[in-house]
Amino acid sequence: MEIAFSAFLGEIAHRSVSFFLEKLFKEAAALPIHENLRRKLLRIHVIVEEAEGRQIRNQAMLEQLKVIRESMYRGYYMLDTFKCQAYKENSSKADHRASYSFALSKFNPAKRLQLCKGSIQGEKELHQVLGSLEVLITDVSEFVLFLTSCPPLYRQLYSTYLVSQKCMFGRHAEVEYIISFLMPNETPGAANLDVLPIVGPAKAGKSTLIEHVCNDERVRNTFSQILLFREDSLDGRLTSVRDGGTVKHKNHAPNTERFLVIVEIDGDMEEGTWSRLYSASKRCSENCTKIIISSRSDRIARFGTTRAVKVEYLRQEEYWYFFKSLAFGSTDPEEEPKLAAMALQMALYLNGSFIAGNIVASMLRANFSVKFWRIVLSCVKEVSQRYSFIFGAHPVSPWQNTKQAYVPRINGSNGYCSVYNDYQIVSAQDETQMITFQEILSGGVLPYGKFEVLAWRSCIPPYYSYIFSCEIHKAPEQDVQKKRTRKAAIDDSFPFCVLGRQ
Repeated sequence: MEIAFSAFLGEIAHRSVSFFLEKLFKEAAALPIHENLRRKLLRIHVIVEEAEGRQIRNQAMLEQLKVIRESMYRGYYMLDTFKCQAYKENSSKADHRASYSFALSKFNPAKRLQLCKGSIQGEKELHQVLGSLEVLITDVSEFVLFLTSCPPLYRQLYSTYLVSQKCMFGRHAEVEYIISFLMPNETPGAANLDVLPIVGPAKAGKSTLIEHVCNDERVRNTFSQILLFREDSLDGRLTSVRDGGTVKHKNHAPNTERFLVIVEIDGDMEEGTWSRLYSASKRCSENCTKIIISSRSDRIARFGTTRAVKVEYLRQEEYWYFFKSLAFGSTDPEEEPKLAAMALQMALYLNGSFIAGNIVASMLRANFSVKFWRIVLSCVKEVSQRYSFIFGAHPVSPWQNTKQAYVPRINGSNGYCSVYNDYQIVSAQDETQMITFQEILSGGVLPYGKFEVLAWRSCIPPYYSYIFSCEIHKAPEQDVQKKRTRKAAIDDSFPFCVLGRQ
């Protein structure tokens, strides 16, 4: 009797669970495609945030985390693109006379996100993304299980400072991979030094990545000294790493003398120079010395004793997530659909530029006026189309293909600002304030002759300041009429047009 009663309870429980699961699946199937995708993205987002709050030493898990994060960015990008397209189509139906394609629909919010008949392709793409996320959620069950065994980070995540521009965005897997490489070997006294190459194009964030790693407490507690060498300090007289370079960190706590040698060069390195540096590093310590060498050239990978770290520019999906977070700050983009649509188009014109993205986003975040954002979009679009090399193709220098670029001032005058040079410096956070590019283009400051302005100052180490060399001129005759037309649409608190490069 007792066995039959247990079997009866088990059958009831099984049928109850099956009933509730079936009901949940039916409810999910009945949801609009964009809402179903949003819920899946929330689940992926929880996994990513939890993973970024833990110390992951397993390299396969770091690779899987990278795949999960990329899928999340792609999902958010497709969802936001779909919403903006829906607004555009609904707005056109609501008012055929509207001149601005991103005007809000006059329908209620529930209808704004409904697909129009011409959006079949967008719906198909959303279904593809949704399907891939469903497969991904099923596949990450083991990842989540292993994640619980990873110790938490005993500090507040840099990602929590993304809004205040104090975050190195999208490099968590690379950071943890490098820190894992830098931790002491299990077998001390190894004959060879461990060498990690870091390669990537100019302005992709190699120096910032290394600085971020060197500031980590796990690294600072491991090495007695962290030394930085640049090309000008790699001369033939180098017999020991103590003889040259810059001391970035000194720690007397470790019982064993351990050195971390950072080498930053632009191109390839000669074999003789590398041999001298390698020998000089070995003389300083019998074990636990590590070398990180970074360059734009992939050829330095031959010096590595482990897989090279490839630092690349952000893809469009990643860049949109980054730019949207900076532009809206603590404001929910769902509450400002018209602004979100304009921000998406701006991100396309900026084409992955960190500098331009930070400048434009900080300006947008200070003023959530639709008129304000519309003027910014117009300016970014004009500069991007006139000088496509500025935001496009991630050039080493945006001025390498021309002597100077002309940026129209938007203070109602007929002048423009020519930018003929740019460079970067490492500066202290409390240094004397420079004239900003914003003040020049908005008419707040009107210097004469050639002058230098601050384009943007990074809020994270190594605190680069990006400087433009400028000069103000009168506008060409063909631009005068355009200026007069624009002047009527600009109020007293107009924004500025920006230049930037990756």
